[in-house]
Amino acid sequence: MKTTTQRVKEIRNELKNVLPAYKFSVTKRHWNGVNITILSGPAKLSETYEQVNTYYISEQEEGVKKNVLNIVNTIASEGVVYRETGDYGTQPDFYVRINIGEFNKHYIHN
Repeated sequence: MKTTTQRVKEIRNELKNVLPAYKFSVTKRHWNGVNITILSGPAKLSETYEQVNTYYISEQEEGVKKNVLNIVNTIASEGVVYRETGDYGTQPDFYVRINIGEFNKHYIHN
């Protein structure tokens, strides 16, 4: 099993290769979380800061935003292993959080 730190490096490198026109911040959060922030890119994904609910990406309007979010989520979720934890049900070995822009610095459409 890969550590979250190793997985963060893999996600960062794969996003750079697949979506080179976009700028990302990929960081480890706590012991089991991966935060991905889309900082800037050629498509207008958002005018401000937006937290993306990864479970509802499929319900986004068709277009570039939905395509980019699907690619990011697919890359980030690759290799997630779900384990039975008894009273808490099935849980992933790490959680993926996706944001467009940052709370104090909005997404830049360039």
